[in-house]
Amino acid sequence: PDFESKSLVLRRIKQAEELRIGVRYLIKEADLYGTLEDLSNLADVFLETVFKIACEELEKKSSNSGLRNFCIIGMGKQGGHELNFGSDLDVLLVYDEGESEPPPEGFAAYYSALSQLIYKLTSEMTPAGYAYKIDTELRPEGDSGVLVHSIQGYEKYFESRARIWEQQALVRARFVAGSPEVGEKFLEAAHEFVYKDKLDYGALIEISRLRERMEEELAKEATKGKNVKLGFGGLADIEFAVQVLQLMHGKKFSRLRETNTLSALQNFVALGLVDQGMVEELQESYLFLRNLECVLRIIRQTSTNNLPKKIQDLAPIARLLGYEGNDAETLAGSLLADYDRHTQQVRKHYRKTKIGRAH
Repeated sequence: PDFESKSLVLRRIKQAEELRIGVRYLIKEADLYGTLEDLSNLADVFLETVFKIACEELEKKSSNSGLRNFCIIGMGKQGGHELNFGSDLDVLLVYDEGESEPPPEGFAAYYSALSQLIYKLTSEMTPAGYAYKIDTELRPEGDSGVLVHSIQGYEKYFESRARIWEQQALVRARFVAGSPEVGEKFLEAAHEFVYKDKLDYGALIEISRLRERMEEELAKEATKGKNVKLGFGGLADIEFAVQVLQLMHGKKFSRLRETNTLSALQNFVALGLVDQGMVEELQESYLFLRNLECVLRIIRQTSTNNLPKKIQDLAPIARLLGYEGNDAETLAGSLLADYDRHTQQVRKHYRKTKIGRAH
């Protein structure tokens, strides 16, 4: 009946659905593909519902009933249909000034109020916890910028101040909720910015250095332990290699404007841009690392990407992944041997790419 009650119910439904998805994954009723897709679909439906509730709430207070030239764009893992347990939602909140008559308070104020309600319904702590942490750092100026931007504002930003890492991040932009027309219009503008005739060598060097800094400054494997996502030969190596190939060839081949990592890899093979053997090895390693990340987060009940250092903590992870052994040392040893093999394999292929050779 009221905003607070809706907020609680939304969280309980999300938690129940996530539990269902997790149990199906653990009892092998759903594979990794199905699990990531289910988690991504849950987030999509959640945000669509939140958007509708926020609109209804705002219309109670605004004389400008029905003004909804607004959409939510999924980025990162959500944009790629690859959301994991405990993942934040990387989103952009976008409106279109278009031909509509602005509300009395102005477009920016109106859609800022709508965005704040969406944030409250999703990320605010309640007696039932929070549903998702919304991350909007990918918006212009990051945390220091305003929460919501117009398409027209994005176009100016793309032309003047946007950086190469933002161009790379927008490879995974996908319409999630709100007005499909606004979503389509934004993605057209984004793709015009992202997919150029040529990716210059300076951009490759900058992306390569960004990946290197992630490994050195964020993963810090020497002190924090092995990092499945950001560490040596981790998931970021695969994602960066794929996204750079998309930036290089996406202008010419529209089918490469694919937000899902594994689908993009298949498209590279179909177009003859990447060797089949390399793609098969990258897919194998990607599935190993993502399964490991899933189990790690289920056991730890947090959005961690670091493997525990102690053998007794690694053993239950190995067992859930299907490894066999009578003692913790055997289980942990088998898991670590496979981890080293896959990360070496990923880094080998990463170094072969133009991004790997750029720095």
